[in-house]
Amino acid sequence: MAKNSSLRKKYDAFSLAEMILILLFVAILALGSGVLLPRKMKSKAAQQQHGLFACTVIAGQQHYFESNDMNAEIPEPDSSKWKSGNCKENFDVPKYANMLMVTMIGGGGAGKNGSVIWDKEKDIPDGHLIVDGDSYSVEYDGWYHIKMYGQRGEQTHRTPWRNGDCFTESPQGGYTYRFEGDIKLKRGDKLTLELTEKLDNIMTSFACTDGRFIPGDGEYYIGKDGGNTILKLNSSVIANIQGSGAGYIRCNPLNNECVNRYDAYQGEPGKAIVPPTGFSNLVVLDPATNPSAQVLELNDGRVDISYSETMNESNREFTANGGCGGEAGATNATLYPIIRAEIPSITIGLGGTQTTAATATMFGTFPAPGGRNGTACADVAATSGADGEAATGYKDLPSTGGAGAKGKGESGASASKVNGEAGKGFGAGGGGGSIFYNSTPSYINYLTAEENKQPVIGGNRRWYQGNGGNGTNGIVVITW
Repeated sequence: MAKNSSLRKKYDAFSLAEMILILLFVAILALGSGVLLPRKMKSKAAQQQHGLFACTVIAGQQHYFESNDMNAEIPEPDSSKWKSGNCKENFDVPKYANMLMVTMIGGGGAGKNGSVIWDKEKDIPDGHLIVDGDSYSVEYDGWYHIKMYGQRGEQTHRTPWRNGDCFTESPQGGYTYRFEGDIKLKRGDKLTLELTEKLDNIMTSFACTDGRFIPGDGEYYIGKDGGNTILKLNSSVIANIQGSGAGYIRCNPLNNECVNRYDAYQGEPGKAIVPPTGFSNLVVLDPATNPSAQVLELNDGRVDISYSETMNESNREFTANGGCGGEAGATNATLYPIIRAEIPSITIGLGGTQTTAATATMFGTFPAPGGRNGTACADVAATSGADGEAATGYKDLPSTGGAGAKGKGESGASASKVNGEAGKGFGAGGGGGSIFYNSTPSYINYLTAEENKQPVIGGNRRWYQGNGGNGTNGIVVITW
C-alpha cells in the first residue's frame, strides 16, 4: 500500500509541472501571433471589391467602360475610354459579389419636324337678303358666292261658277329664274336687294276669242305676276330677274260655248332682264330651257351670300408649328442577384430618328422603355421647335436634351437654323424643328390640302421646314 501511494504522488506532481510548462508555452505563442488572428477571422464580405461597368452603343457597335471605383464618372460617348466589344462577354463578375446594382436608361426620342396647317382665315358671316332694301356690307376682300332667286307669280284661285260648275284645277304661278356664281368684292362694297311689287294682270277683253278669260262679278280672279328682283353692287345693277307670271284661266278654243267651259294654265316662267354681270363660275337655272330648274318653290325673291371657300386663295390662314422636342429615355434600377457567376444579355436602346421610334434598354428581362418622339412641347411659340428632354436617374450620367430650332420672328432665326439639334450624352431627346418664311404663304385653291403643305411648289420655295434632332442611345450601368 505504501509503495503504491508513493508512486501515485510522483505521477501527480509530474503532471502538474508539465501542465504549467504547457500553459506558459501557449501564452507565449498567443502573444506572438496577436496580429494574425484577427485577419484570419475577417468576413468574406469585408474583402469584397467595388467597381463600375457601363455599356452603350457607339457608332452602331456595343462599347463598354470599366473602373474599380463605383463612383467613377461615365465618359462622354466620344471619349477614348470606351472600348469596343460585346458587353456581356467583356464583363467579369466580381469574385466576392453576390448582388449587382443595375441602372438602365432607354434610348431618347427624336424631336418632331416643323409643320404647317391651313385654317379658315376668318369667320365671315353669311348674308340673306329677303326684304326690299336689305343690304350686305363687305368687310373682307375676296370672292363671294351669290345665289339669287326671282319672284314667283301667284296661284290663281277658283270659286264656284254657274250652278257649281267650276274649273277642275287651280293654276300655279310660273317657275322662277335663278342663278349662282362667284364675284370678287372689296372691303367697303355693299350689295343691296330691291324688290318691285307684284303686278296686277291687265284685263282688256271679255271675249273668249282673245284666248284669255277675264273674270267678272267676283266669280274668278287672276293672281298677280311676280315683281322684279334687282341686285345692286354699290349703285350699279348687276342682275335683274323678272318674276314669273301668275296662273290663269283661258277659254277652251275647242268649245264653242266658251262661256261654259275654261281651262287652267300655269303662269309664264321668270326670266333675266339684266343677266348677271361680273360673275365667275356662273350657273344659270333658267326654267324655260332647263327642266331641272322647274321646281315649284314658293318664293318671293331673295339673295344668299357666302364667302367662297373654293375661290379664295387666301381663305385659309397659314400657321407655322414648331416641332415638339423628344422625350428622354425612361430610367429603371434593379438589384440583380449573382447565381451562376454571369449576367444576362444586354440590349441597348437606340435613340429615335425621324423614321424610327426610340427603343428600350434591356438587362435580361428588366426593361427601361425608350422616350417618345416629339412630346416635350409646353409653352413654346408656334414657330419655334421645343427642346428635347435630358435623361435623369444617375448622378454622373452625361445627358443633355437637344435644343429646338428657332422660328420666324425670333432673334437668330434664319433659313439655316430650322433644324433641331440632336441630344447629347445618353438617353436624351432631340430638339424640335421649326418653320422659317420670308412672307406669309398663300393657299393655292387648285391644289389639295396635302399639296399645299409642301414647302416648294413649282420650283417656288414658300418656306423652310426644319427637321427634328435625333435622340441618343441608352446605357446600362452596373455597380457593386
